[in-house]
Amino acid sequence: MKKQIARMYMLESVRNPGMAIGNILPAFLFMSISFFAKSVMTEESFEFLIKGQFLPISIIMLIFFFSFSSATIYLADMKANKTLQWVQRTGIKPHTYYIGMGIGVFTLLNLFLVLLLIGYSFIIDISLSSFILIILMSNFVLLALYPLSFILAGLFKNEKVATSMLVPIMLIFMFSIQMTSMFLTLAEKNPQDYFVFLIWNPMLYLFDSVQVSLNLMGETWLPQYQYFMILAVISLVLAAIAKKVYNSR
Repeated sequence: MKKQIARMYMLESVRNPGMAIGNILPAFLFMSISFFAKSVMTEESFEFLIKGQFLPISIIMLIFFFSFSSATIYLADMKANKTLQWVQRTGIKPHTYYIGMGIGVFTLLNLFLVLLLIGYSFIIDISLSSFILIILMSNFVLLALYPLSFILAGLFKNEKVATSMLVPIMLIFMFSIQMTSMFLTLAEKNPQDYFVFLIWNPMLYLFDSVQVSLNLMGETWLPQYQYFMILAVISLVLAAIAKKVYNSR
């Protein structure tokens, strides 16, 4: 049953060309721009731009689109069409549907994430250890954010409302990290000194890990094993809330 749920989600995600392209185009757009930027910038500036901004933004966009946009809109549409209520009446347990759909979400993310990193490897040097660490951290961040798709889908009336509301939510999560890091760096301050104010944002742990793995920073703000633990706890707490929201529909 879990495989069937995962297959159904993935087919629906790629069946709509506009949705599929919209989910992945922004992330790969930054990679495409990087090829042109390399020829007009100094090596030092280019390395900082790609490793400090473009690559992290591309990864964050992929995670957001698969954990928020695609999954939340899919669930909101199911709720609006009464499909979700029908699924609940079939006796499928909440954790079965949660895990089944999660398999689809994680499969799609990792497929495009690997392609993205391979593309960036033609632009900058990405070691195998960094490649693996980035994928691992990205999956833990997705694990923490994935339950929010069930919670938010329960709050939104339909997929149109979900689409309009998800944009500002994504911008808050994304730019609270990106802008803070960029402006503090330009001001010659260490962004990590201010990370304590952003501990609520799972993207913080991904952004910090990516920069360290690409040798832009000497060490992470907290030990990376603590990042994995924090993200796992966030996932469990949000999953418990998501279960209640799912059962209430």
